[in-house]
Amino acid sequence: MGLAFDADGVLWVTGGTLYERPGFIWRVERGGAVRQWCELPDATFMNGCTMHPNGRMLLACESSSGHILAIDLGQPRRCDVWLQGDRLRPVVPRWPGSNGIKIRQGWAWITVSGRRLLVRVPIQPDGSAGAIDSAAARLSADDFAFGMSGSLYLTTHPENTLVRLDPSGARTTLAGPEQGMVGSTACAFGRAPGDEKALYVTTDGGFLIPHESGIQDAKLVRMEVGESGWPLLQGV
Repeated sequence: MGLAFDADGVLWVTGGTLYERPGFIWRVERGGAVRQWCELPDATFMNGCTMHPNGRMLLACESSSGHILAIDLGQPRRCDVWLQGDRLRPVVPRWPGSNGIKIRQGWAWITVSGRRLLVRVPIQPDGSAGAIDSAAARLSADDFAFGMSGSLYLTTHPENTLVRLDPSGARTTLAGPEQGMVGSTACAFGRAPGDEKALYVTTDGGFLIPHESGIQDAKLVRMEVGESGWPLLQGV
């Protein structure tokens, strides 16, 4: 459901059987070896994740409870609740609460899909979370990526679009079903030379919530958006 690279190129992965306990965190080495890092006995909907700026923790969304979990990357099986609150919880059964999470300039930004909210939380000097602040409302969002300008590029999943949210608050729909966004779930900027201003969007083709035209093939869609992405590991 979620993945993030650490500064050493190790890939950390969240997942499990949807709506069933337990959830899992896996570690994937650069050479491809896979190791189960920890089992999360109460988790039924593991989701987006990102590296904590200290480089020693993975922050992961557990969408059923809305909790943001902190997984210790130095000690297997060690996990704590990093952040919780009413605004992170889902309001409809089986609809995700906290979903996507990214770090930028000392703040953790989190989409709360079931509440159509985007919130942000300051990261304190000791690495703990501060108070939850609402950043945008009436915003259906799943995963997202930051551009260098501070704009957020958000996949809207059931709304089948890619939306840009500017620092001013202005919203622009960049693509819809006609551009392949049916079931848009996650996005990330290109990293290769000449590809930095391309945003890659994964879709499920409407598998969970079918489009009016029916279920389509899942896709990887590439879009030029005119700016590069914010470094995911800045500050680590």
